[in-house]
Amino acid sequence: MKIGTVAIAVLFAIVPLYGTLVALDPARPAIPAVVPHAVAAAIGVLALAALALAVPPALRVMRRDRLTAAFLAPGLATIAAAIPGFDPPLGIGLGLLVLGQGAAGLAIARGADAAATRLFIRTFLGSAIVACGLALAMQIAHRPAAVYAYDNGRAVGTFLNPNELAAYTLMALAVAVPLAVVTRGRDRLATAAAIVLAVTLLATFSRFGLLCAVLGIAVFALLSRARLLLAAAVAVALAGVALDLAEGARHHNPRDTEARAVAWQTGLTTFERFPLLGVGPLAFPRTYDAFRPPAAPGDRTAVAFDPHSLPLAFAAEGGIVAVVTLVASFAVVLGAVLRAARSAGALPRTLAFALAAGLVAVMSDSAINTISLLFPLGLQVVPLALAVNRTDALA
Repeated sequence: MKIGTVAIAVLFAIVPLYGTLVALDPARPAIPAVVPHAVAAAIGVLALAALALAVPPALRVMRRDRLTAAFLAPGLATIAAAIPGFDPPLGIGLGLLVLGQGAAGLAIARGADAAATRLFIRTFLGSAIVACGLALAMQIAHRPAAVYAYDNGRAVGTFLNPNELAAYTLMALAVAVPLAVVTRGRDRLATAAAIVLAVTLLATFSRFGLLCAVLGIAVFALLSRARLLLAAAVAVALAGVALDLAEGARHHNPRDTEARAVAWQTGLTTFERFPLLGVGPLAFPRTYDAFRPPAAPGDRTAVAFDPHSLPLAFAAEGGIVAVVTLVASFAVVLGAVLRAARSAGALPRTLAFALAAGLVAVMSDSAINTISLLFPLGLQVVPLALAVNRTDALA
């Protein structure tokens, strides 16, 4: 097996572990660490090594076209915003990580063969079962106690917060459910993953995450022309409202809504002052005190670390250049997936529609949440639709 294939498989396996890297940030908000500092450092080194080894396969399939630009532009735009920003080393480092994730996505979309594509899918689903199973076990056991208390009893596992876990389940369900449904349960891994992921999404008590799940179902129904699914989406929406009224409200701190309002206002002010390239990637905390409303919390609270909205985070930290790049890049990838679905067989077409709907759901979820997993989910997972259609890996 090629080393590049192994490296990309590792990237699929460790997506649930990215949240543990917050333990490496000495200036982080008071989020309880799930793993010790040394373990987080080892995970970081593993991620960097896997990203570096994913670059050579991408170089072999690069072309001068829109799809190549779509995968590489987010990382390049991040680096461009970082150079004149308030924290260039941190921003450039982030840009290189995003560039590596884009390179991995390009290698998947154009270079992965059938065996590698199947490996990536199985690794992703197996990792999802383990990660979500751990999150549910932690929630049931109320352990670690500090994590359980900090997240108000919501499932979180190794993720940065429950909303990140919810976003992850949205995209993972877009892989698991089509495989489970089209094979009528014969794909046991996909079936098990679909069940565990659905339960985990509910256990996050993410109200907007559930709403975005309904949106994803509706988008899939429109793409596949399935009227029954539209009816199911309405039923899920009603069930979600009932869940929130009955149980979900107990797991949300009312101050979170107030904190978001402050974060959004500060993000808008930051963008207004630095509209072209922003203040630099991950530099929002450095300017928070200067731009926050007078009555806003201080710079050691969670609200001071990001605008709690991914579009606003890109606007504040990367300016209009980053926002345009983000929208254009994902529009190109989404368009490529939908075009590939037109001539695909039943299973590849269903997977393509589901991943397109999953991307819409996750990006919608990011409207009021800063989803740090957007790049690994969007640039690594969504290209599986292109690889499956090109290689007929699921035949």
